Amino acid sequence: MSKVNVFSAYMSRHNTDGRWEHAIHPIPWGGVLNATKPRPMCIQPPCGRLDPPGMCQENMSENCHFVNVFVPLNARQGNRKTVMVFIHGGDFQAMSGGAPAFNGEHFVNKGDVILVTFNYRLGVLGFLVTEGVTGNYGITDQRLVLQWVHNNIERFGGDRRNVTLFGQGAGAVSVAIHMTSPKSLGLFRNAILQSLPFSLRLKTVDQARLQGQNFTLKAGCSDLECLRKKSPWDILDAQSKTILPFGTVLQRLRQWGPHVDGNDVAGDIQAGFRFGRVHDIPLLIGTTTADGADIVFKTYLEPLNSAAFRTILARLNPTHARLWYNLYTPRANDDSRRELTQFITDFVYTCPTRSFASDMTRINNTWVYAFGRNMDFLNGSGNSPHCAISACHGSELAYLFQNIKDLGYNFTMPDMQLSDETLIYWTNFAKLNNPNGNLDTTDPGMFNWYQYTGRPPVIRAVLGIGHPQSSIQTDYRGTICNMFDNNNFRA
Repeated sequence: MSKVNVFSAYMSRHNTDGRWEHAIHPIPWGGVLNATKPRPMCIQPPCGRLDPPGMCQENMSENCHFVNVFVPLNARQGNRKTVMVFIHGGDFQAMSGGAPAFNGEHFVNKGDVILVTFNYRLGVLGFLVTEGVTGNYGITDQRLVLQWVHNNIERFGGDRRNVTLFGQGAGAVSVAIHMTSPKSLGLFRNAILQSLPFSLRLKTVDQARLQGQNFTLKAGCSDLECLRKKSPWDILDAQSKTILPFGTVLQRLRQWGPHVDGNDVAGDIQAGFRFGRVHDIPLLIGTTTADGADIVFKTYLEPLNSAAFRTILARLNPTHARLWYNLYTPRANDDSRRELTQFITDFVYTCPTRSFASDMTRINNTWVYAFGRNMDFLNGSGNSPHCAISACHGSELAYLFQNIKDLGYNFTMPDMQLSDETLIYWTNFAKLNNPNGNLDTTDPGMFNWYQYTGRPPVIRAVLGIGHPQSSIQTDYRGTICNMFDNNNFRA
Protein backbone atom coordinates (compact mmCIF):
# COMPACT_ATOMS: atom_id res chain seq x y z
CA MET A 1 0.00 0.00 0.00
CA SER A 2 1.26 3.46 -0.89
CA LYS A 3 2.46 5.61 1.99
CA VAL A 4 2.03 8.74 -0.10
CA ASN A 5 -0.91 10.85 -1.19
CA VAL A 6 -0.62 11.79 -4.87
CA PHE A 7 -2.60 14.62 -6.42
CA SER A 8 -2.65 15.68 -10.07
CA ALA A 9 -4.61 18.63 -11.39
CA TYR A 10 -4.83 20.91 -14.42
CA MET A 11 -2.89 24.09 -13.82
CA SER A 12 -4.02 26.74 -16.29
CA ARG A 13 -6.63 28.18 -18.58
CA HIS A 14 -6.41 30.34 -21.67
CA ASN A 15 -8.42 33.06 -23.34
CA THR A 16 -9.11 31.10 -26.57
CA ASP A 17 -7.81 27.73 -27.67
CA GLY A 18 -4.60 28.23 -25.70
CA ARG A 19 -2.03 27.67 -28.43
CA TRP A 20 0.69 30.34 -28.10
CA GLU A 21 -0.99 32.21 -25.29
CA HIS A 22 0.42 32.68 -21.81
CA ALA A 23 -1.27 30.49 -19.23
CA ILE A 24 -3.36 32.04 -16.48
CA HIS A 25 -4.67 30.53 -13.26
CA PRO A 26 -7.63 28.15 -13.71
CA ILE A 27 -11.16 28.93 -12.64
CA PRO A 28 -11.93 26.99 -9.43
CA TRP A 29 -13.90 23.85 -10.26
CA GLY A 30 -17.22 22.86 -8.74
CA GLY A 31 -17.96 19.43 -7.30
CA VAL A 32 -15.35 16.70 -6.97
CA LEU A 33 -12.22 16.64 -9.15
CA ASN A 34 -10.54 13.29 -9.78
CA ALA A 35 -6.97 14.33 -9.00
CA THR A 36 -5.53 10.81 -8.82
CA LYS A 37 -5.46 9.61 -12.45
CA PRO A 38 -2.36 9.85 -14.71
CA ARG A 39 -2.20 12.91 -16.96
CA PRO A 40 -0.87 13.25 -20.53
CA MET A 41 2.53 14.67 -21.37
CA CYS A 42 2.91 17.73 -23.60
CA ILE A 43 3.18 17.33 -27.38
CA GLN A 44 6.66 16.07 -28.32
CA PRO A 45 8.48 13.74 -30.74
CA PRO A 46 8.16 10.00 -30.04
CA CYS A 47 10.68 8.39 -27.71
CA GLY A 48 13.43 6.09 -28.97
CA ARG A 49 15.57 3.29 -27.62
CA LEU A 50 18.41 5.70 -26.82
CA ASP A 51 16.23 7.54 -24.32
CA PRO A 52 16.66 6.70 -20.61
CA PRO A 53 14.16 4.29 -19.02
CA GLY A 54 10.87 5.54 -17.69
CA MET A 55 10.97 8.91 -19.44
CA CYS A 56 7.98 8.33 -21.76
CA GLN A 57 4.24 8.30 -21.29
CA GLU A 58 1.75 6.79 -23.71
CA ASN A 59 -0.59 9.76 -23.98
CA MET A 60 0.16 13.32 -25.04
CA SER A 61 -1.98 16.41 -25.49
CA GLU A 62 -1.81 20.16 -25.91
CA ASN A 63 -3.91 20.34 -22.74
CA CYS A 64 -0.96 19.16 -20.70
CA HIS A 65 -0.24 21.74 -18.02
CA PHE A 66 -0.63 19.42 -15.04
CA VAL A 67 0.98 19.55 -11.62
CA ASN A 68 1.64 16.43 -9.52
CA VAL A 69 1.95 16.73 -5.73
CA PHE A 70 3.45 13.85 -3.73
CA VAL A 71 2.67 14.19 -0.02
CA PRO A 72 3.85 11.92 2.85
CA LEU A 73 0.92 10.56 4.83
CA ASN A 74 2.31 12.19 7.98
CA ALA A 75 2.08 15.70 6.47
CA ARG A 76 -0.15 17.93 8.57
CA GLN A 77 -1.00 21.59 8.25
CA GLY A 78 0.34 22.22 11.75
CA ASN A 79 3.69 20.55 11.01
CA ARG A 80 4.63 21.90 7.63
CA LYS A 81 6.93 19.93 5.35
CA THR A 82 9.77 21.24 3.21
CA VAL A 83 8.71 21.45 -0.44
CA MET A 84 10.86 20.50 -3.44
CA VAL A 85 9.70 21.51 -6.93
CA PHE A 86 11.32 19.60 -9.81
CA ILE A 87 11.63 20.89 -13.41
CA HIS A 88 12.28 18.07 -15.87
CA GLY A 89 14.87 18.25 -18.64
CA GLY A 90 14.66 17.05 -22.24
CA ASP A 91 16.26 19.93 -24.15
CA PHE A 92 12.97 21.90 -23.99
CA GLN A 93 11.56 19.43 -26.52
CA ALA A 94 10.80 16.21 -24.62
CA MET A 95 9.96 14.44 -21.33
CA SER A 96 7.33 15.29 -18.73
CA GLY A 97 6.94 15.76 -15.02
CA GLY A 98 4.52 12.84 -14.93
CA ALA A 99 6.95 10.32 -16.43
CA PRO A 100 7.30 7.04 -14.47
CA ALA A 101 10.97 7.86 -13.80
CA PHE A 102 9.84 10.91 -11.78
CA ASN A 103 7.24 9.15 -9.65
CA GLY A 104 7.83 10.76 -6.28
CA GLU A 105 6.60 8.10 -3.86
CA HIS A 106 10.02 6.79 -2.82
CA PHE A 107 11.46 10.31 -2.89
CA VAL A 108 9.00 11.73 -0.35
CA ASN A 109 8.82 8.60 1.82
CA LYS A 110 12.57 8.50 2.39
CA GLY A 111 13.22 12.23 2.12
CA ASP A 112 10.27 13.32 4.30
CA VAL A 113 9.45 16.24 2.01
CA ILE A 114 6.64 17.21 -0.34
CA LEU A 115 7.58 16.85 -4.01
CA VAL A 116 5.97 18.78 -6.86
CA THR A 117 6.52 17.82 -10.50
CA PHE A 118 4.76 19.28 -13.51
CA ASN A 119 4.55 19.65 -17.28
CA TYR A 120 5.33 22.74 -19.31
CA ARG A 121 4.91 23.39 -23.02
CA LEU A 122 7.77 22.19 -25.21
CA GLY A 123 9.34 22.78 -28.61
CA VAL A 124 7.51 25.07 -31.01
CA LEU A 125 4.37 25.05 -28.87
CA GLY A 126 6.34 26.34 -25.90
CA PHE A 127 8.89 28.67 -27.48
CA LEU A 128 7.86 29.92 -30.93
CA VAL A 129 8.47 33.62 -31.69
CA THR A 130 6.77 35.07 -34.75
CA GLU A 131 4.21 37.75 -35.65
CA GLY A 132 1.74 37.92 -32.75
CA VAL A 133 3.59 35.21 -30.80
CA THR A 134 6.04 36.30 -28.09
CA GLY A 135 7.52 32.93 -27.03
CA ASN A 136 8.78 31.74 -23.63
CA TYR A 137 5.42 30.11 -22.91
CA GLY A 138 7.18 27.14 -21.32
CA ILE A 139 8.88 29.49 -18.85
CA THR A 140 5.66 31.27 -17.90
CA ASP A 141 4.02 27.85 -17.45
CA GLN A 142 6.76 27.07 -14.92
CA ARG A 143 6.35 30.36 -13.09
CA LEU A 144 2.59 29.80 -12.84
CA VAL A 145 3.31 26.51 -11.04
CA LEU A 146 5.69 28.26 -8.63
CA GLN A 147 3.00 30.85 -7.90
CA TRP A 148 0.43 28.09 -7.42
CA VAL A 149 2.75 26.30 -4.98
CA HIS A 150 3.32 29.54 -3.08
CA ASN A 151 -0.43 30.14 -2.79
CA ASN A 152 -1.67 26.59 -2.19
CA ILE A 153 0.98 24.22 -0.85
CA GLU A 154 0.04 24.86 2.79
CA ARG A 155 -3.27 23.11 2.06
CA PHE A 156 -1.19 19.97 1.44
CA GLY A 157 0.84 20.40 4.62
CA GLY A 158 3.76 22.15 2.92
CA ASP A 159 5.75 25.19 4.01
CA ARG A 160 5.49 27.94 1.38
CA ARG A 161 8.51 29.67 2.94
CA ASN A 162 10.71 26.60 2.50
CA VAL A 163 10.61 25.70 -1.20
CA THR A 164 13.63 24.36 -3.09
CA LEU A 165 13.57 24.56 -6.88
CA PHE A 166 15.64 21.90 -8.65
CA GLY A 167 16.03 20.78 -12.23
CA GLN A 168 18.23 18.75 -14.55
CA GLY A 169 19.48 19.67 -18.04
CA ALA A 170 16.91 22.00 -19.58
CA GLY A 171 15.27 21.96 -16.15
CA ALA A 172 18.50 23.35 -14.67
CA VAL A 173 18.53 26.06 -17.35
CA SER A 174 14.98 26.87 -16.27
CA VAL A 175 15.96 27.07 -12.60
CA ALA A 176 18.79 29.45 -13.53
CA ILE A 177 16.33 31.61 -15.48
CA HIS A 178 14.12 31.87 -12.39
CA MET A 179 17.18 32.59 -10.22
CA THR A 180 17.96 35.60 -12.40
CA SER A 181 14.36 36.80 -12.82
CA PRO A 182 12.74 39.47 -10.62
CA LYS A 183 9.37 37.88 -11.48
CA SER A 184 10.34 34.68 -9.67
CA LEU A 185 11.86 36.37 -6.61
CA GLY A 186 10.46 35.02 -3.34
CA LEU A 187 8.92 31.89 -4.87
CA PHE A 188 11.75 29.60 -3.68
CA ARG A 189 14.57 29.87 -1.15
CA ASN A 190 17.12 27.28 -2.40
CA ALA A 191 18.16 26.07 -5.85
CA ILE A 192 19.75 22.90 -7.24
CA LEU A 193 21.25 22.96 -10.74
CA GLN A 194 21.93 19.49 -12.16
CA SER A 195 24.02 19.40 -15.36
CA LEU A 196 23.37 22.90 -16.65
CA PRO A 197 25.05 23.34 -20.08
CA PHE A 198 26.48 26.78 -19.29
CA SER A 199 28.31 26.94 -22.64
CA LEU A 200 25.02 26.97 -24.58
CA ARG A 201 23.69 30.51 -24.43
CA LEU A 202 20.05 31.51 -24.68
CA LYS A 203 18.85 32.96 -27.97
CA THR A 204 18.43 36.68 -28.55
CA VAL A 205 15.08 38.11 -29.68
CA ASP A 206 16.37 38.46 -33.25
CA GLN A 207 17.61 34.87 -33.30
CA ALA A 208 14.29 33.58 -31.96
CA ARG A 209 12.38 35.56 -34.60
CA LEU A 210 14.58 34.24 -37.39
CA GLN A 211 13.99 30.69 -36.25
CA GLY A 212 10.25 31.42 -36.04
CA GLN A 213 10.24 32.65 -39.63
CA ASN A 214 11.91 29.45 -40.76
CA PHE A 215 9.35 27.37 -38.89
CA THR A 216 6.35 29.17 -40.41
CA LEU A 217 7.79 28.53 -43.88
CA LYS A 218 8.21 24.81 -43.11
CA ALA A 219 4.64 24.75 -41.79
CA GLY A 220 3.36 26.32 -45.04
CA CYS A 221 1.81 29.29 -43.25
CA SER A 222 2.01 33.04 -43.52
CA ASP A 223 0.00 34.06 -40.45
CA LEU A 224 -0.93 33.00 -36.93
CA GLU A 225 -4.45 31.92 -37.89
CA CYS A 226 -3.00 29.33 -40.26
CA LEU A 227 -0.57 28.05 -37.62
CA ARG A 228 -3.34 27.66 -35.05
CA LYS A 229 -5.34 25.49 -37.46
CA LYS A 230 -2.49 23.03 -37.89
CA SER A 231 -2.77 19.73 -36.05
CA PRO A 232 -0.20 18.98 -33.36
CA TRP A 233 1.31 16.36 -35.67
CA ASP A 234 1.68 18.93 -38.47
CA ILE A 235 3.41 21.20 -35.94
CA LEU A 236 5.80 18.41 -34.94
CA ASP A 237 6.55 17.62 -38.57
CA ALA A 238 7.42 21.25 -39.37
CA GLN A 239 9.42 21.47 -36.13
CA SER A 240 11.54 18.47 -37.16
CA LYS A 241 12.35 20.15 -40.49
CA THR A 242 13.35 23.52 -39.01
CA ILE A 243 17.11 23.82 -38.64
CA LEU A 244 18.65 26.58 -36.55
CA PRO A 245 20.13 28.99 -39.14
CA PHE A 246 22.80 30.49 -36.86
CA GLY A 247 25.26 29.68 -34.08
CA THR A 248 28.01 27.14 -33.53
CA VAL A 249 27.64 23.39 -33.95
CA LEU A 250 26.98 23.04 -30.22
CA GLN A 251 24.48 25.90 -30.11
CA ARG A 252 22.48 24.20 -32.84
CA LEU A 253 21.91 21.26 -30.53
CA ARG A 254 19.27 23.33 -28.72
CA GLN A 255 16.85 23.91 -31.56
CA TRP A 256 14.02 25.23 -29.39
CA GLY A 257 14.02 26.86 -26.00
CA PRO A 258 13.87 30.18 -24.16
CA HIS A 259 15.17 33.47 -25.50
CA VAL A 260 16.15 36.63 -23.63
CA ASP A 261 13.19 39.00 -23.92
CA GLY A 262 13.98 41.25 -20.93
CA ASN A 263 10.63 40.34 -19.40
CA ASP A 264 9.81 36.70 -18.75
CA VAL A 265 13.47 35.83 -19.29
CA ALA A 266 15.18 38.82 -17.75
CA GLY A 267 18.67 38.40 -19.17
CA ASP A 268 21.55 36.21 -20.17
CA ILE A 269 22.11 33.49 -17.53
CA GLN A 270 25.90 33.59 -17.79
CA ALA A 271 26.01 37.36 -17.30
CA GLY A 272 23.57 37.11 -14.40
CA PHE A 273 25.76 34.60 -12.56
CA ARG A 274 29.02 36.35 -13.40
CA PHE A 275 27.94 39.84 -12.37
CA GLY A 276 25.75 38.97 -9.39
CA ARG A 277 22.36 39.61 -10.98
CA VAL A 278 20.98 36.54 -9.24
CA HIS A 279 18.88 35.79 -6.17
CA ASP A 280 20.86 35.54 -2.93
CA ILE A 281 19.95 31.95 -2.05
CA PRO A 282 21.97 28.80 -1.22
CA LEU A 283 22.99 26.81 -4.29
CA LEU A 284 23.83 23.16 -4.92
CA ILE A 285 25.29 22.64 -8.39
CA GLY A 286 27.04 19.88 -10.30
CA THR A 287 27.43 17.62 -13.31
CA THR A 288 27.89 13.98 -14.17
CA THR A 289 31.31 12.70 -15.21
CA ALA A 290 30.05 11.94 -18.74
CA ASP A 291 27.34 14.53 -19.38
CA GLY A 292 28.49 14.74 -23.00
CA ALA A 293 27.74 11.07 -23.74
CA ASP A 294 24.15 11.72 -24.82
CA ILE A 295 25.19 14.31 -27.39
CA VAL A 296 27.99 12.12 -28.76
CA PHE A 297 26.37 8.68 -28.85
CA LYS A 298 23.00 9.91 -30.14
CA THR A 299 24.70 11.94 -32.89
CA TYR A 300 27.38 9.42 -33.88
CA LEU A 301 25.91 5.92 -33.90
CA GLU A 302 29.05 4.38 -35.40
CA PRO A 303 32.66 4.54 -34.09
CA LEU A 304 34.72 7.65 -34.86
CA ASN A 305 38.37 7.44 -35.85
CA SER A 306 40.92 10.07 -34.85
CA ALA A 307 40.60 11.93 -38.17
CA ALA A 308 36.85 12.33 -37.65
CA PHE A 309 37.53 13.53 -34.09
CA ARG A 310 39.90 16.20 -35.43
CA THR A 311 37.30 17.31 -38.01
CA ILE A 312 34.60 17.67 -35.36
CA LEU A 313 36.86 19.84 -33.19
CA ALA A 314 37.69 22.02 -36.20
CA ARG A 315 33.98 22.56 -36.85
CA LEU A 316 33.54 23.64 -33.24
CA ASN A 317 36.44 26.10 -33.28
CA PRO A 318 39.16 26.08 -35.98
CA THR A 319 41.43 28.29 -33.86
CA HIS A 320 41.62 25.93 -30.89
CA ALA A 321 41.10 22.58 -32.65
CA ARG A 322 44.77 21.52 -32.69
CA LEU A 323 45.28 22.35 -28.99
CA TRP A 324 42.10 20.48 -28.06
CA TYR A 325 43.11 17.47 -30.15
CA ASN A 326 46.49 17.26 -28.44
CA LEU A 327 44.84 17.70 -25.04
CA TYR A 328 42.51 14.72 -25.49
CA THR A 329 44.86 12.61 -27.71
CA PRO A 330 42.56 9.97 -29.20
CA ARG A 331 44.15 6.70 -30.24
CA ALA A 332 44.61 6.52 -34.01
CA ASN A 333 42.68 3.36 -34.83
CA ASP A 334 40.28 3.25 -31.92
CA ASP A 335 36.78 4.62 -31.41
CA SER A 336 37.20 8.29 -30.41
CA ARG A 337 33.68 8.75 -29.07
CA ARG A 338 34.86 8.43 -25.47
CA GLU A 339 37.45 11.18 -25.95
CA LEU A 340 34.81 13.33 -27.65
CA THR A 341 32.45 12.63 -24.75
CA GLN A 342 35.09 13.80 -22.27
CA PHE A 343 35.73 16.94 -24.31
CA ILE A 344 32.02 17.84 -24.56
CA THR A 345 31.58 17.10 -20.85
CA ASP A 346 34.47 19.40 -19.92
CA PHE A 347 33.67 22.12 -22.45
CA VAL A 348 29.89 22.37 -22.06
CA TYR A 349 29.34 21.24 -18.47
CA THR A 350 32.19 20.66 -16.01
CA CYS A 351 34.51 23.61 -16.61
CA PRO A 352 31.81 26.27 -17.06
CA THR A 353 30.10 24.93 -13.93
CA ARG A 354 33.37 25.31 -12.01
CA SER A 355 33.78 28.87 -13.28
CA PHE A 356 30.24 29.98 -12.46
CA ALA A 357 30.28 28.21 -9.09
CA SER A 358 33.35 30.29 -8.25
CA ASP A 359 31.42 33.43 -9.21
CA MET A 360 28.49 32.37 -7.04
CA THR A 361 30.61 31.95 -3.90
CA ARG A 362 30.81 35.75 -3.72
CA ILE A 363 27.03 35.87 -3.29
CA ASN A 364 25.68 32.52 -2.09
CA ASN A 365 26.66 29.51 -0.04
CA THR A 366 27.53 27.00 -2.76
CA TRP A 367 28.19 23.24 -2.87
CA VAL A 368 29.48 21.43 -5.97
CA TYR A 369 29.27 17.74 -6.93
CA ALA A 370 30.38 15.41 -9.73
CA PHE A 371 28.18 12.32 -10.11
CA GLY A 372 30.13 9.36 -11.43
CA ARG A 373 28.01 6.20 -11.15
CA ASN A 374 26.89 4.76 -14.45
CA MET A 375 23.57 2.96 -14.93
CA ASP A 376 25.06 -0.52 -15.26
CA PHE A 377 21.64 -2.02 -14.58
CA LEU A 378 20.91 -1.13 -18.24
CA ASN A 379 23.48 -3.66 -19.49
CA GLY A 380 21.87 -5.98 -22.03
CA SER A 381 18.58 -4.06 -22.10
CA GLY A 382 19.29 -2.25 -25.37
CA ASN A 383 18.09 0.92 -23.66
CA SER A 384 20.55 3.86 -23.60
CA PRO A 385 23.61 1.59 -23.93
CA HIS A 386 26.01 4.54 -23.52
CA CYS A 387 24.56 5.13 -20.04
CA ALA A 388 25.41 1.57 -18.99
CA ILE A 389 29.12 2.29 -19.42
CA SER A 390 29.32 5.92 -18.27
CA ALA A 391 27.63 8.40 -15.94
CA CYS A 392 25.70 9.99 -18.79
CA HIS A 393 23.49 13.08 -18.76
CA GLY A 394 20.73 12.46 -16.21
CA SER A 395 22.21 9.32 -14.66
CA GLU A 396 21.87 10.80 -11.17
CA LEU A 397 18.09 10.97 -11.61
CA ALA A 398 17.77 7.18 -11.48
CA TYR A 399 19.46 7.22 -8.08
CA LEU A 400 17.65 10.30 -6.82
CA PHE A 401 14.07 9.18 -7.58
CA GLN A 402 14.67 5.47 -6.80
CA ASN A 403 12.21 4.07 -9.35
CA ILE A 404 14.55 1.63 -11.13
CA LYS A 405 13.11 -1.54 -9.57
CA ASP A 406 9.60 -0.32 -10.34
CA LEU A 407 10.64 0.02 -13.99
CA GLY A 408 11.76 -3.61 -14.08
CA TYR A 409 15.53 -3.25 -13.72
CA ASN A 410 17.89 -4.85 -11.22
CA PHE A 411 18.97 -2.35 -8.58
CA THR A 412 21.73 -3.80 -6.37
CA MET A 413 22.31 -3.11 -2.69
CA PRO A 414 25.34 -0.86 -3.43
CA ASP A 415 23.15 1.00 -5.93
CA MET A 416 20.45 1.47 -3.29
CA GLN A 417 22.99 2.63 -0.71
CA LEU A 418 24.32 5.27 -3.11
CA SER A 419 20.74 6.20 -3.97
CA ASP A 420 19.85 6.75 -0.31
CA GLU A 421 23.01 8.80 0.25
CA THR A 422 22.27 11.03 -2.75
CA LEU A 423 18.69 11.59 -1.64
CA ILE A 424 19.85 12.47 1.89
CA TYR A 425 22.21 15.16 0.57
CA TRP A 426 19.52 16.67 -1.68
CA THR A 427 16.76 16.71 0.94
CA ASN A 428 19.10 17.92 3.70
CA PHE A 429 19.97 20.86 1.48
CA ALA A 430 16.29 21.60 0.94
CA LYS A 431 15.37 21.37 4.63
CA LEU A 432 18.41 22.99 6.25
CA ASN A 433 20.12 25.05 3.50
CA ASN A 434 23.07 22.68 3.80
CA PRO A 435 23.49 19.18 2.28
CA ASN A 436 25.24 17.91 5.41
CA GLY A 437 22.38 18.55 7.80
CA ASN A 438 22.52 16.26 10.81
CA LEU A 439 24.77 13.88 8.91
CA ASP A 440 25.44 10.35 10.15
CA THR A 441 29.22 10.38 9.84
CA THR A 442 29.34 6.68 10.82
CA ASP A 443 27.98 5.83 7.36
CA PRO A 444 31.14 5.18 5.28
CA GLY A 445 29.41 6.54 2.20
CA MET A 446 28.58 9.92 3.73
CA PHE A 447 31.08 12.77 3.88
CA ASN A 448 31.12 16.24 5.33
CA TRP A 449 30.52 18.08 2.07
CA TYR A 450 32.61 21.24 2.22
CA GLN A 451 31.30 24.47 0.80
CA TYR A 452 32.86 25.42 -2.50
CA THR A 453 35.35 28.25 -2.16
CA GLY A 454 38.43 29.68 -3.80
CA ARG A 455 40.06 30.24 -0.41
CA PRO A 456 42.16 27.92 1.79
CA PRO A 457 42.05 25.54 3.58
CA VAL A 458 39.66 23.73 1.20
CA ILE A 459 39.86 25.00 -2.35
CA ARG A 460 37.20 24.03 -4.88
CA ALA A 461 36.03 21.03 -2.89
CA VAL A 462 33.79 18.79 -5.00
CA LEU A 463 31.81 15.83 -3.69
CA GLY A 464 32.54 13.00 -6.09
CA ILE A 465 29.41 10.89 -5.80
CA GLY A 466 29.80 7.21 -6.56
CA HIS A 467 32.86 6.95 -8.78
CA PRO A 468 33.13 4.22 -7.67
CA GLN A 469 32.93 5.33 -4.04
CA SER A 470 31.96 8.81 -2.94
CA SER A 471 34.83 11.04 -1.84
CA ILE A 472 35.83 14.66 -1.41
CA GLN A 473 37.94 15.84 -4.33
CA THR A 474 39.80 19.13 -4.54
CA ASP A 475 39.89 20.95 -7.85
CA TYR A 476 38.10 18.26 -9.85
CA ARG A 477 39.29 18.33 -13.53
CA GLY A 478 41.41 21.30 -12.44
CA THR A 479 44.26 21.00 -14.98
CA ILE A 480 41.90 20.85 -17.94
CA CYS A 481 39.57 23.55 -16.63
CA ASN A 482 42.48 25.87 -15.84
CA MET A 483 43.57 25.57 -19.46
CA PHE A 484 40.04 26.29 -20.67
CA ASP A 485 39.80 29.35 -18.42
CA ASN A 486 43.27 30.66 -19.26
CA ASN A 487 42.62 30.42 -22.99
CA ASN A 488 39.08 31.80 -22.73
CA PHE A 489 37.60 28.76 -24.47
CA ARG A 490 33.90 29.34 -25.15
CA ALA A 491 31.30 27.61 -27.29
